[in-house]
Amino acid sequence: MKLFYSDEALIDGLRKRKKSYIEYIYLEFTPLVAHHVCQNSGHTSDVDDLVQEAMLILYQRSMSQTFKLECSLKTYFFSICKNLWLQQLARKYRLLYQADSEVNEPHSTYRSDNPDRLEEEAVKHRLLYKSMLALPKDCQHLLELYFLEIPYKEIARMLKLKDEIIVKTRKYACKNLLRKKIMNDPEFHQYFKL
Repeated sequence: MKLFYSDEALIDGLRKRKKSYIEYIYLEFTPLVAHHVCQNSGHTSDVDDLVQEAMLILYQRSMSQTFKLECSLKTYFFSICKNLWLQQLARKYRLLYQADSEVNEPHSTYRSDNPDRLEEEAVKHRLLYKSMLALPKDCQHLLELYFLEIPYKEIARMLKLKDEIIVKTRKYACKNLLRKKIMNDPEFHQYFKL
């Protein structure tokens, strides 16, 4: 027979570091997190570390006197994991983009002695990064794969799309959406006069 614990009992068990309660949280909540991670540019190998980090955050927050659940514990835990995963993807994308830029640019602007040029490059990177995060998840994933120069046929297979034509069409739409988000950003108009 499967045990069921209320959210209050789980929080209390977590505060008291009771093994059965902690294991219950892992067993009940991890599949939802795993599904989200795998649907958003991740792999099952990413899940354990993510869940462990979320458990630590949940424990620390539950120890606060002001801690109060405004939703189910599962929803609260999932939102912690979702935010952690977004942060990981942001770091990963930033590293991939920066590494890709330095490799593919014939004259590296990052080592320039011109401070205005360095600031302009930093603004461009920040705008791109911020605008990418504002895109729908499917666009983010597709553009990340495109920026990594993965062939269209492989992108179609990875994203479970019918064929390369659909990938190209969606890439075009996503790039236009990204361009609009960048162009509508006040920071863009502040630094780049058209």
